[in-house]
Amino acid sequence: MIDWGTVFFLIPSTVFFLATVALVLWPMFSAIVETSKAIRGPVTEPKRFTLTNDGATIWSTSSRSPNSKSLSVGDERLRLSVLLTCAIEAAFIIFLTVFLFQHSNPHGDGMEMAGVGFAFMLIFLPFTLPAFILARHRRWLVLAAGLAAIAAVGYFALWLELVSEMGLPK
Repeated sequence: MIDWGTVFFLIPSTVFFLATVALVLWPMFSAIVETSKAIRGPVTEPKRFTLTNDGATIWSTSSRSPNSKSLSVGDERLRLSVLLTCAIEAAFIIFLTVFLFQHSNPHGDGMEMAGVGFAFMLIFLPFTLPAFILARHRRWLVLAAGLAAIAAVGYFALWLELVSEMGLPK
């Protein structure tokens, strides 16, 4: 006989887990794709064109315009650095989950696993994810780098706190 209470409990837990994994794995995959794009080709400016009223296309010959959307080499490096930092931070969330599952006390109060939820909700969502989105859309790269740096400091502090609570460095 199927215990429907258990099934109804497992459905939201499974959906939440899948959503969490999707949010964490998305920056990692996207950073890999963006890095491979940057390695394969140089940073080039897209060609500008104008459509006339009669439908003809006039291509611009100027190499630089003040409203250019392309990034300089330094900005592209900053963007890739933010993307890679966000991917590393997302990988840390996965590592932290696996680490705590292996080292937590199964008969304890479960406070170790609360660290993963803390890391996800209070560090990943407000800092890492916006940094990733800003870098992905090539906007406000300095703010994205600052958010990624704040998240990295937060992850480090959380790691030190969890390791000291578990008493591992003996």
